[in-house]
Amino acid sequence: MKEEDIILERIERYKASSKVWSFKRVDDIVHGVNLKLSNMVGGFPFEFAGRTWSDSERLYLCGEFSQNTAEHRHVQELILAAKSGYAAKRFYKTPNKGLVRNDFNAFKLQWMQHCVWEKCKGNENFRKLLLSLPSDIILVENTTTDNGGSAEYWGCRNKELVAKRKDVEKALRERNGGSPKKELEYLINVETNKVDDVGEWVGQNNIGKILMICKRCLEKGTVPDIDYKVLNASNIYILGNLLQF
Repeated sequence: MKEEDIILERIERYKASSKVWSFKRVDDIVHGVNLKLSNMVGGFPFEFAGRTWSDSERLYLCGEFSQNTAEHRHVQELILAAKSGYAAKRFYKTPNKGLVRNDFNAFKLQWMQHCVWEKCKGNENFRKLLLSLPSDIILVENTTTDNGGSAEYWGCRNKELVAKRKDVEKALRERNGGSPKKELEYLINVETNKVDDVGEWVGQNNIGKILMICKRCLEKGTVPDIDYKVLNASNIYILGNLLQF
């Protein structure tokens, strides 16, 4: 993906090919690389606003509950105490979605860029992972089976490819039913992700784009073009402290 082709919030149509690397699970292995790129993935802790964040998902979620109220601070504390980013979203964001800031959509894209960039700056292993990826690929978060309304905002769908991968998985389970579970799951992971040339990816793919923007910036020694004026104007509080960007 050329730098000039990375346009946030534009709907894309990518013909599926070996140049489109998709990720969804925390253990997706694509062309021999474990694509631990999801915001949900732990193992890449970073410091921000005086706290250690186990994953970028929790920092992003706290932005949804970032007004200077007791209710929002309580939800933020629950999010930080969760066992994982997935648990934070399922058990604390979802039940409290009625409390999400009414204006969150106005700054969520800039906030997401900020969250991912903070992880890049704050964790050497995550930087190394991004820099290890080929520069000519298109990164796509596979949100085909996601039910949320933002599935095609953050990622892309490709139902034809996902269906083909399910067929491959079914065949592998039938042929290798006697294998140890761990070995079988690894085999399924590798072989299903080899199916990459079926159908078309459709969606805005903003997460994939943000990751590639961060990769370009790390390569060049520059910083992403984050609109910090928007973030400052949004008065974002983390655990009672107003952020200044």
